[in-house]
Amino acid sequence: MDKDIVGAIVGGIVVVSITTVLPLCIVYLKRGERMKAQQQLPVPDIVARLERMELGMESMSAEIERIGEGQRFTTKLLNVSNDRANADARSGK
Repeated sequence: MDKDIVGAIVGGIVVVSITTVLPLCIVYLKRGERMKAQQQLPVPDIVARLERMELGMESMSAEIERIGEGQRFTTKLLNVSNDRANADARSGK
């Protein structure tokens, strides 16, 4: 083979390697770094945070239930006083 042909083949292989293989290797290495970062999430922190959120929601639901009970009680009192006023108006007092 002629030295020029061998040089052209080697040059072509180098160009193809630089333009395709090198970027693919870089992408693969970056992907590996991202996977490591995802695996190293602070799991105990997340669990603790979810537990705090759960406790907060339970306390809010208890307070909402108390508000509902208060509204039912107030409505009952208003109905009783309204019934008395209606009864008094009918009897002429």
